Formats: sequence, C-alpha cells, structure tokens
Amino acid sequence: MLSERGSNWAKIKFAHGDQNAYHPVNNPSGIVSFGNAENWLVREDLTQFINEHSQFGKECCTYGEGYTGTVRLRAAMAKHLNAHFDPVQDIDPEEITFAAGVTALNEACALLTCDPDKQESILLGKPIYGAFARDLGIRTGITLEYVDVGDTDQFSPNCIAGYEAGFEAAKARGISIKALIICNPHNPLGQCYPRETLVELMRFCGSKGIHLISDEIYALSLYSIYERHTEKFTKFTSVRAIDPTGIIDPSQLHVLYGMSKDFGAAGMRLGCVISQNEEFTKATRAICRFCSPSQYSMDLAAQLLEDQEYVKKFLERSQALLLHSRVVAEDLLTHGGIPFHEQGNAGFFIWLDLAPYLPIKETNGDGWAAERLLSQRFNQAGVIMATGEAYHAPTPGRFRLVFCLEEDVLREGIKRILRVIHIDRNTVLSSTYPHIRALAYTLFQ
Repeated sequence: MLSERGSNWAKIKFAHGDQNAYHPVNNPSGIVSFGNAENWLVREDLTQFINEHSQFGKECCTYGEGYTGTVRLRAAMAKHLNAHFDPVQDIDPEEITFAAGVTALNEACALLTCDPDKQESILLGKPIYGAFARDLGIRTGITLEYVDVGDTDQFSPNCIAGYEAGFEAAKARGISIKALIICNPHNPLGQCYPRETLVELMRFCGSKGIHLISDEIYALSLYSIYERHTEKFTKFTSVRAIDPTGIIDPSQLHVLYGMSKDFGAAGMRLGCVISQNEEFTKATRAICRFCSPSQYSMDLAAQLLEDQEYVKKFLERSQALLLHSRVVAEDLLTHGGIPFHEQGNAGFFIWLDLAPYLPIKETNGDGWAAERLLSQRFNQAGVIMATGEAYHAPTPGRFRLVFCLEEDVLREGIKRILRVIHIDRNTVLSSTYPHIRALAYTLFQ
C-alpha cells in the first residue's frame, strides 16, 4: 500500500527505457520526437570537448565541497554570466547555487516561496512551459495561477494589466500570490522580452511584494544576429542587466540558468539559481542536498566555462546552426501551408498553429478534444510534439515543434506531420500552386 500522494505519483508518465528513435538507415520506422527541447546540432562539438578534458582528479571520487556547486564551478559560472549577461553589478560566485538541473531548482523556488496550507501560489502567463505544472506542483502541493493577457501582446508593457487582473482575481478567491515566473527567452514562443517590459514586470512584482523568478536558460541560444531581418527581433536582456533601484528590491529577483540548453549538455544535469537574497540562497542550499550534481559533471562544466575563448566560438557556431535549422523548418512549414509564430529568434522551438487542421467534426465541436485527437494521430504516425493544451495555450490547435535536430530527422518529422493533416502525395502533386507542387518533390522524393 502506498500513501495517497505515492499513489498519485505512480500515475505520472515519464521517460524510461528505449526511445525507439528514428534513424534514416538503422531505424527508418522509429519515432521522430519534436518533444524534448535539446540542441542536437552541437553534440559533436560538445562530445569532442568532453573527451579531450575528461582526465579527472581523485577529488571527483569524493563528496567534495558539499552539495551545491564547487568553488571552482561557481567562480567559472560567475565569470561566464558577467561576460555574457551584462549585469549592472557583477555577479558574485556566492550568489550562485547549483543543483542537478534547473528542474530541481524550479521545485526549490516553489518550496521556498509558497506554503500550500496557506493557499499561496505562483503566477504565470499563458502560454508557458508546460512542465512548470509538474516541476512546481508535484511534491510541493501548490496550485498555479495562469494568466491570460487576452489580445494584448504579452511582450508589451501592456501585459501588466493582465497580471494585475490575475493577481486580484486570485486574491478574491483567497489565494495569495508569492511569485511570478517568466521564461526569457520565452518557451514556447521563442521571443525575448524587451527591456521596457522587463522593467514593468519588475515594477509590478516590487509593488506587490512578490518574487520575480526569471528562467533565462535559453539566454545565448539566439539567432537574430545573423541575416534574418534583425530589425524585427528583440535581443536578449537579463533582468540582472537592469538597475533595480526604485523598481524592485534585489532580494526579490532570482535568475535560473544551466548547461542543458545553451551548451547542449542536458546529460550533465547542471542548473543554477542566481540570487542576491542571502536567506533564499541558504534555504536553496539546504534542500538541494537531495539533488546534488555529480563531481564529474561539475569538473567538466568548470573547464568549459573557464575557457571563454572556446565558449565564444562554441556559441557562435551554435547560433549559426540554430539559424540554419530554423530556416529549413520554416521553409518546409510555409510550403506545407502550416502557419506558425514568426517572431521567434531564440530557443529551440517553433509554435505551430494547426487550428485549421483540427478534426472538429469528429469531436462535436470540442476544440481541445480535437487537439488531443490530432496529437494521437501524430503519435500513431511516429512523430511526437507537445500540445498547446499542455502549454496552457488560450485556444486549441497549437503545437510546439523542436527544430534543432539533424536535418534528415527534421525533414522526416515534418513530412509525417504533413501526411497526418492530409497533405498526401497525390493531392500535392496535382495542386495548381507551384510552391505546393515543389513541396511534393521535397517531401516525397
């Protein structure tokens, strides 16, 4: 017999075992996963660095200096953040706490800011990273408050009205908001928040006396600096690059970062939280003993971050590869008649709009049921994507496609998507539109 919570946890799905991944030669009937946000494009570069720097000292066989990041690693990360995040005040290594991935730190943020028995909660805008619901709520017991900014662009300062309304609506129900979490760059939209919007979000949190937690894990996975109509896109600005004086108490401001995205190193299991709040940092370190990172991972990450000349070249190559892969994906989607969010210039994903292809008639007009049915059909066709429902999209039909895979895998996955939404070979080849006919020869050669 399990406890009630144990029984509930046993029902949660998670990755375990062989993933049956598609390979054009070795496993052509395998699954193309557009689900996990991983940068496959830099794996060879990263693997080469690891293999060249994996001569470990015997201290890596010990518990080392504790559970939350070696002195060397925290110093190297501070050096990296000061070089690339342009903080108004240099980040001190003592502000940095490491754990085995940002997922663990998401949970830590919830544990440290909210007491579930006091009806305290965290505010998030919609759409937003779907796994926050799991990360922040499974073990903490808190419920989350999602805000719909309506027709307002959530990257505009005007979005504050939506957060104000959400804050007051929660208050009217007896729920006390203790923190606001944002993704910057945004997941799943792939946009960066403009400085003026970040200032207003900081001001909002300051006026309410709540924490602002900024997930900046895709901070350097940008590609608008290359020839892609750069005037349309917003550059990344960290909340630490904004002077908080007169806006928010610095103790209310926390940043999440790690190795999994910008460095394609999800397998290192290394994330960190950066905070000037000494009590917050002490509390984080107290609970992160349950999710401490490997000494071997920390040694490798320290070596990588200390070599900023290598990091600069690595990031430049990563950004160029991301741009190329994004353009390939956009071209295939455009020619296939699939609309998508065009303002993305960061992260690993494209926010698709498949509302025109939802099988609404088969679900008696229920859009969310139609989205789930379409998702099932994608899975049956051997392609996996996160649904808009999982990412708290305001309306049905959205899907998140991760595009930074090897090009043959990317093309195969999009081919399968197009087949599911009934763009079959005969229909495409007989089309009167030249770009649709061209698509046929791209997809079905």
